[in-house]
Amino acid sequence: MKKYIKISQSEKFVMDEIWKCDRMVTISDMVSILNSKGENWAYQTVATFLKRLETKGIIVSSKKSNVLYYCPLISKEEYESLEAKNFVNKSFGGSLKKFLAAFSSDDKLSGKDLNDLKEWFKDVDNK
Repeated sequence: MKKYIKISQSEKFVMDEIWKCDRMVTISDMVSILNSKGENWAYQTVATFLKRLETKGIIVSSKKSNVLYYCPLISKEEYESLEAKNFVNKSFGGSLKKFLAAFSSDDKLSGKDLNDLKEWFKDVDNK
């Protein structure tokens, strides 16, 4: 299992766009993508974020003809799973029961939610 590595909100914003791409991306690609979202990202800012993400082991770069290309080392789903597990560990001492109990104290779970949880537990139990 991979280790959870915390990334900032801005790094997550950049990663979300990298995960959407089906190809390796350059810094220029990312500047264009991010700016098309109504943001105003400078080339150097994007380069800094990509370098940080590479240092953290979330993405990897390879150089082709003096241009760096970046691609993720972990999928969005894998990262979100690690992030959720880290949250449960930090906030609820790793107890899934305590985590789920937090949802049942004020708001009642719907019948569909309860059935979904029962099905999930059956699937986990069968693995």
